[in-house]
Amino acid sequence: MAKITIDGNQFEADNKRTIIEAARENGITIPHFCWHPKLSVSGNCRMCLVEVEKLPKLVIACSTQVAEGMVVHTNNERVENAREAVMEFLLINHPLDCPICDEAGECKLQSYSYKYDQGYSRFQEDKVHKPKRVELGPRVMFDAERCILCSRCIRFCDEVAGVPQLQFVQRGDHTLIETFPGESLDNPYSMNVVDICPVGALTSRDFRFKSRVWEMSFTESICQGCARGCNIEIGARNNEILRLTPRQNDEVNSYWMCDHGRLDTFKFVNAERRIKAPMIRKDGSLIEVGWDEAIAKVASELKSFKKSEIAAVGSAFATNEDNYVFQRFAREILGTKNVDFMRHVVEGDEDDILIRADKTPNSTGAKEVGIAPGEGGMGFAEILHGIKEGKIKALYALEDDLAATPEVAEAMAKL
Repeated sequence: MAKITIDGNQFEADNKRTIIEAARENGITIPHFCWHPKLSVSGNCRMCLVEVEKLPKLVIACSTQVAEGMVVHTNNERVENAREAVMEFLLINHPLDCPICDEAGECKLQSYSYKYDQGYSRFQEDKVHKPKRVELGPRVMFDAERCILCSRCIRFCDEVAGVPQLQFVQRGDHTLIETFPGESLDNPYSMNVVDICPVGALTSRDFRFKSRVWEMSFTESICQGCARGCNIEIGARNNEILRLTPRQNDEVNSYWMCDHGRLDTFKFVNAERRIKAPMIRKDGSLIEVGWDEAIAKVASELKSFKKSEIAAVGSAFATNEDNYVFQRFAREILGTKNVDFMRHVVEGDEDDILIRADKTPNSTGAKEVGIAPGEGGMGFAEILHGIKEGKIKALYALEDDLAATPEVAEAMAKL
């Protein structure tokens, strides 16, 4: 450990840490664009310049390691002048289109412009124009004029996704980010580049122009796309979910989530086809009824079957609490031992990053609270076979779309 002083405050820091990491661990924020805690250091934005006593020039905090006795200044006049210069350079060719940019409200360039910029530009020439609305892939749109060339997206694809699909091309103020010839930004984690882009250069084609960030409410949650359980944040407006974004949890998903979890696990919540009232079947058609009538009919129907003719299917999509009460109801009230849940495992559809073959969020929880066959009871495959043979005549299912699987739907028609 090394004793260092930052802005007059003395700290102990691991001498393998950089200045920006040591400052962050002690609640001191050093502005930055290109640095990210889970990516390699590129040191190309220069926004994190700080002064270290006894060194002749300012140094970048993202790549300078701490040392015993180091005295760092992050907000003196020399540092502030350097930041203003960096901001002036970055804004020379930036389109300044915050009013129509999806990143507005959560943009580092916008925030730093208010906090660190000198407030005016000495640039008198025409701005350099670059390609706009470039479809880098099926899920990501690129605006080259907004790009500050921090290389975060390039490093993410190389180092985290393991698919080097992006690169810098051209030189100087004509530099662009492009996919390799014939390639598309289509890896399973491509939309993470939208999250880590510090400006509005990379935007989600799904969320594009749907809402301002300050018009949305945010709720912490867990992704239900697979058994990984990525920590997420749900963004909603007018009672409609508009986007899911990853929430940092170093023990589970770090700063990332996959595109499937981000796009394919919430839109059914907004759908108009949701059931809004209890329904029962009369004369071959479904009709809406009150709760009392529906419950009375269900109770009457269940009483007409033997205990062995009833099966109860819990769910790996349900909470532990719901599954626990469900299995107790099945065993203690219905008296059946035929209790299990349907597995949603896609063999081979997993990787070493986040994606798991089990496409449910709570298989382990379901097992732990007792969603499993009792002694002499049937498992899910046996229940399915029992329905086909007429041994199982009533099925009580919890929070799972069993009929989405054709084989199960065919069997359920015989109940």
